[in-house]
Amino acid sequence: MQSSTPSHLQEIRVAAMRGGRAGPWPRDARLDRITRTVRRVLQVPIALLCVTDEEQMRFRSVQGLGPGAGGSARDVTSLDPRDLTFLAYVMATAQPLTIGDTFTSPAFTENPLVIGPPGIRSLACWPLEVVPGIVSGVLCGIDTIPRQFSEDEIAGLKDLARIADGELRAHASAVLQQNLMMRLELAQKRHALDPFTGCWSIRGFRELLGLAVPQAQADHTHLALCQLSVRDVAWGESGFHETGRTSVLSVLAQALRERMAPEGALARLGDLEFCAMVSAPSPKALERQLEPLMASQLAAVLPDGRQIEANITGRAIRLSSLGMEANASKLWGAMLADTCANPFTLT
Repeated sequence: MQSSTPSHLQEIRVAAMRGGRAGPWPRDARLDRITRTVRRVLQVPIALLCVTDEEQMRFRSVQGLGPGAGGSARDVTSLDPRDLTFLAYVMATAQPLTIGDTFTSPAFTENPLVIGPPGIRSLACWPLEVVPGIVSGVLCGIDTIPRQFSEDEIAGLKDLARIADGELRAHASAVLQQNLMMRLELAQKRHALDPFTGCWSIRGFRELLGLAVPQAQADHTHLALCQLSVRDVAWGESGFHETGRTSVLSVLAQALRERMAPEGALARLGDLEFCAMVSAPSPKALERQLEPLMASQLAAVLPDGRQIEANITGRAIRLSSLGMEANASKLWGAMLADTCANPFTLT
């Protein structure tokens, strides 16, 4: 079946997915924390996280290799992916791999990284699913002495791999929004963003939704729209005119953003009507994201230091609830069907 996504938007979607899997990222502190933790959990000198696309393997985080890592260290940029047969094995089989002694494993006895620097003697690897169901990378701990990894250590590596999955998916979602903005002309950007809050406008949000829905369906991730109505806005004794509508809207929007995961998207639909788009790898994870977003009380601080309070009513529409034929238009229509006009109420 032919995709209903316009060709230029399809290009952005593909670029975002590739960027989420293996684009040229700067060093990422979140991934570095994961590989540092791998070293501690497995008690190994080397840990690495790599992701691959159709063309090549790229390292996203490396500990214990490279300049300053010790006399026997080898700069990771000099590694030939063809030498990393243990990583290729994990990605090909979609199974974790542990080797207690590479000298006794025929597949690795002649490997340059075993007989030369860094002298790999044992390792434990777990596959990464940047796209659920598709192995796109590996999280690995490496030792320079033969050893056996305990069940607790392997369980810890698995937990860290699932955390890494989430970080990589979050990056892919963020890239989707960034690439959309990069492709828009200056005039289009003005229409894509709400001038009062910096959130997505309805126009920009619908275009983003047109990319996100087919990506979620292709990746088997779970996506929802959450319609949020801000009611009964109240603050101190001073009146609304002193503070200004723009400041109030901006502060409220920022407070809503802080309830969301970094990869989420927020749009302003009307005066005090907002819509959030959230995604997660499982229904349970999606509910965990929706719960704080729809909390009934909202508090924030205005630029002049006064606290502002408001009530929130929320309604979530899950893509999975719309059936196999769901698309971006149906999801948007379902969200709007129950949206009521909400006056700007001040007390």
